[in-house]
Amino acid sequence: MSQRRSTVTVGDTLDPAVVGRRATRVGLALVAAALPLVVGTLAGIAADAPTVEAAFTAALGVMDAPVFGQHGTQLLFHVGTLGLLAGCWVLGVGLLLDGLFD
Repeated sequence: MSQRRSTVTVGDTLDPAVVGRRATRVGLALVAAALPLVVGTLAGIAADAPTVEAAFTAALGVMDAPVFGQHGTQLLFHVGTLGLLAGCWVLGVGLLLDGLFD
């Protein structure tokens, strides 16, 4: 069996493979932190609605609302979505660098 081992010295932090591994870890951490926030916020918005149709309408209304000038669950949803998107971008860059230079 082969094991994946780094051929990079500890002091070489600008190597693309090292940057890719670190970006992958940071991206996963951002996604893991933001995903429950987004899902929980949408579940909370849907739970406040009296019917299922009203829950879908409320959830779509939050997604369609402008980012600035909001408060409460709407702001929480947009902050979580921003964190989720940033995590996906960082994770993608990390996987790309790790795959290309490893």
